[in-house]
Amino acid sequence: MTPQITVVSGKGGTGKTTLTALWGSMADRPVLVDADVDASNLPLAYPHETREQHPFVGRDVAVVNEPLCKNCGVCARACRFDAFFQVEGQFRVDPLACEGCTLCTLMCPLDAITMKPHVSGTWSVSETGFGPLVHAQLGIAEGNSGKLVTQVRRAGEKLAEERAAAVILVDGPPGIGCQTTAAMAGASLVVLVTEPSASGRHDMERLLSVTNRLGVVALVVLNKVDLAPAEEALIRTAVSRMGAEYIGSLPFIQEVPGLLASGTLISECPRALREAAEGLWKVILERALVAERVQQGEPAHG
Repeated sequence: MTPQITVVSGKGGTGKTTLTALWGSMADRPVLVDADVDASNLPLAYPHETREQHPFVGRDVAVVNEPLCKNCGVCARACRFDAFFQVEGQFRVDPLACEGCTLCTLMCPLDAITMKPHVSGTWSVSETGFGPLVHAQLGIAEGNSGKLVTQVRRAGEKLAEERAAAVILVDGPPGIGCQTTAAMAGASLVVLVTEPSASGRHDMERLLSVTNRLGVVALVVLNKVDLAPAEEALIRTAVSRMGAEYIGSLPFIQEVPGLLASGTLISECPRALREAAEGLWKVILERALVAERVQQGEPAHG
C-alpha cells in the first residue's frame, strides 16, 4: 500500500497549505490531494494543467412534477426545512433548502414529487511538475458533509495505484469537523501544523483529541515559532501529554506571503524555510513508512 500522509490544522492560518505545497515539491513520485474543498488553494501553489473535470453529486433534491401537482400544499406543510414555495400559485422546491429527506415524496397524494440528483460541485485531476493533483470546488452555498472530501481522497488513492506513486500527500481542511475526519480516513499518519499562540495551542489540543479517538498516529509541527518563542515549551508539553510526537518547528519569514500571492513560493522559497521543511519532511516520510507497515501487520522495521 502507498503511505498516505494527511496534513491538518486545528485552525486556519497556521501555514498548513504552504507546508503541504513545499513537502509535495520535495516528495518522490507523489500524488497530491487538496481535501480542503471549501477553499481549495493548493492548486495556487503549483503551475498546473487540468486534465479531467467531473461533476459531484452530493445529494438528491425534491422536484415537483407541475402537470401532476394540484397545489394542495401537503408537501409544504410536511417539510420541516421550508423548502417549498409558491410562484403564481404553483409549488416549487428551493434546492438549497431541500435536505433530501424524501418525506414529501411519501406524503404527496398524487405522486407528483420525485427525487433527482443535485450537482453540488466539481472535482478535477490536474498535472503539475511534481505529480498529479486532485482537487475540487464546492458550489456556492452548497453544504459540505465530507462526501466530496472522500471523493477526492479516493481519486487520489486510485491514481497512486495506477502510477505506482511513492506517497499520497493530502492537504486537509482546518478544524475538527466531518470534513477533517473524512480527510484523515485511511491515512498512515497525520501531520498537525500549529502556530505559537494560545488559540493555536487550544485548537491543536482539540484536534489531537480527535486523532486519539480515531487511533491515528499524529506528528506535530510548530510553524512561525519565532513570533512567540515561549509558546513552544507549552506546545511541547501539551503534545507529550496527549500522546503525540513533536517533530520540530519552522521560522516565520516575511517574504512568504508575497511569494504565495505571486505563485512563486515553490521556485523562490527562502533557503531557511526550505531547509527547515526538508528536515521535517525526512522525519515525516520515515514515520509514515513505519506507520503503514504497522497498519499492514508487518514489522515496524525490516
